[in-house]
Amino acid sequence: MPLANNKQRKTGLITGAASGLGRAIALRLAHDGWNLALADVNDEACEETLRLVRHAGGDGFVEHLDVRYIEEWQALRDRLQAQWSQLDLLVNNAGVAGSGRVGDYSIENWHWIVDVNLWNGINGCHTFVDWLKANPAGAHIINTCSLAAIVSAPTMGAYNVTKAGMLALSETLYSELLPFNVGVTALCPSVFRTNLLDKSRWCQPEERKLFEKGFAQTKMTAEFVADAAIRAMQRKQLYVLVPFESRFNWYLKRLAPTWLLRKVSRMFESQLQAAAKWESAGAPTKKEALEAVEK
Repeated sequence: MPLANNKQRKTGLITGAASGLGRAIALRLAHDGWNLALADVNDEACEETLRLVRHAGGDGFVEHLDVRYIEEWQALRDRLQAQWSQLDLLVNNAGVAGSGRVGDYSIENWHWIVDVNLWNGINGCHTFVDWLKANPAGAHIINTCSLAAIVSAPTMGAYNVTKAGMLALSETLYSELLPFNVGVTALCPSVFRTNLLDKSRWCQPEERKLFEKGFAQTKMTAEFVADAAIRAMQRKQLYVLVPFESRFNWYLKRLAPTWLLRKVSRMFESQLQAAAKWESAGAPTKKEALEAVEK
């Protein structure tokens, strides 16, 4: 369906669109009238995203997609090409999280995180890059990475590896796609408000307590990150590090990498010990948990 001024809607595919950052990006694009394929394994929540997208001025439809399987990606491409003449944007956003030291975190959990977080980007780009290159007006890819791609915190090995892989994929594509007017953005935010922890997998309860503390204290929203992503797309900007603290850590990683990693290690170990003490004490409230970790 065209817009009121008879301009054709731009088209975009967003994975992990059922909630969190995927939904926020969808709503940000909806304000500009985009037509969106909203992909996720949670069809019901994706339908709610679609309702919000239409209310915000966009349009679209829901697509069931398990990002781990290339066959589902290929079938989705065929369906989209039957409806759309071109693809303007691919957002590889689907992701999961967890925590556990290397050697403790199970191989099953490693496969789970790698299959979702990293193969989402690999499968998506492999399937759609040729169609994006064929867009005469130019196109764009947004890959959701994380500050974890740059600052490798203890206990987060599996997550760190997948996000560093997504960053490397983004940098590679940036170079490869320059001749075809296809931009690439690597989105590397620090912790922001989202439901990422709901289905995460942990080795130790204190690890979950520590991350709950970070999510409870952050003031950055998914909407803020989505705005930064769309601005980067419009500028064809590769790196997005938000908030300022993330950019500062990026500079430190380039100038003094081992110093930064030692600093992060000391901070995490201290906070994990505090969280473990709280867990063993059996404090009754979440508020007390946060206070214990801060001490």
